[in-house]
Amino acid sequence: MTGTVIYVGNFELPDKNAAAHRVVNNARLFRSLGLDTVFLGTSRADGYFDGYRKTENGFGFDMYERCYPRSFSVWARQIFDVGDIVSLAKNHPDTVAVITYNTQYATAAAAKRAFAPKGVKVIYDCTEWNSHTEGNAVKRAVKAADSKLIENRLPRACDGIIAVSTVMQKKYAGSVPLLLLPPLVDTEDGIWRQPKAERDRFTFCYAGSPSDKDRLDILINCAGTLPEDKTELRVIGVSREEYTGADVPGNVTFLGRLPHRETVREILGCGCFVFLREPTRRNIAGFPTKFAEAFTCGVPIITTDVSDIALYADEGCTVLKDISADSVRAAMAAALSSPAAPAALRRAFDFRSRADACRAWFERITCSKE
Repeated sequence: MTGTVIYVGNFELPDKNAAAHRVVNNARLFRSLGLDTVFLGTSRADGYFDGYRKTENGFGFDMYERCYPRSFSVWARQIFDVGDIVSLAKNHPDTVAVITYNTQYATAAAAKRAFAPKGVKVIYDCTEWNSHTEGNAVKRAVKAADSKLIENRLPRACDGIIAVSTVMQKKYAGSVPLLLLPPLVDTEDGIWRQPKAERDRFTFCYAGSPSDKDRLDILINCAGTLPEDKTELRVIGVSREEYTGADVPGNVTFLGRLPHRETVREILGCGCFVFLREPTRRNIAGFPTKFAEAFTCGVPIITTDVSDIALYADEGCTVLKDISADSVRAAMAAALSSPAAPAALRRAFDFRSRADACRAWFERITCSKE
């Protein structure tokens, strides 16, 4: 299998957010099959620039970025204009597929129209059904309509789908060739073998971007019911100033945003990783990247029953059926009273485990005459 895949979306390269981690690890999977990947991501750095530019990385892929749209007109133009993607493809004449990551429906459809005469397939990597966006009323309405199109009509806009969960897999089944890919990792990367920090207290760890996904408030309140001299909750991804909840207990430490390597080191060194999500449409259809990473680390996990998490539950993973303070508090107290022995690295999310399925799926797409 040979050729180039162009991966397009609002991921911040090289590894500044969970979206970037997903697409880079998917690209490692494609590379193991003989395919090269070129990225076209988004830059939120200060200063406007037109078109796209190359960005440095340490992953061995060509990475380019466009400026994050700072006005509604630029945002709207990017939805329908696939000129940058076409330009990249011209520079890589062996392009066999374009993958759009959580782009608007219209973007995928425009790409399909542009590339169909060239025999290049368009694939949609779908990790969310999310109607939320910032901006004016028109932008919010456009996003809400787009979310319905993605959920109900996506197969019309692409030649293949990568779905992050079985909920999405069932929704799109029988339409176009589909590959189920949860968030992946590279277990051969030294990031998973860092020395663990020594702690003088039992450490619970949370890592993520709370927004409207996670119930960090419940977690912090429950941490405050545990002995402060014996426990600590370390919160990654939000600072104390950014946290809007009141009355933070003394055993809660806010670390703010950390580089990915440091975040993984914190997870490796904790006694238990905890995150709580409501069973909303968005959370059930998606799949939390931080669960895949904490599971790979081998640490005990306390979480809630959303998405496909229950499929990975074992003696080291407590999956709560509800998100009440009582159930969370009881699970945290149980973890504290019976600390788990250090566990080995787990490989369920290693990209190599998906190689055979990915090869068969890609061959179905590229052999299609439609």
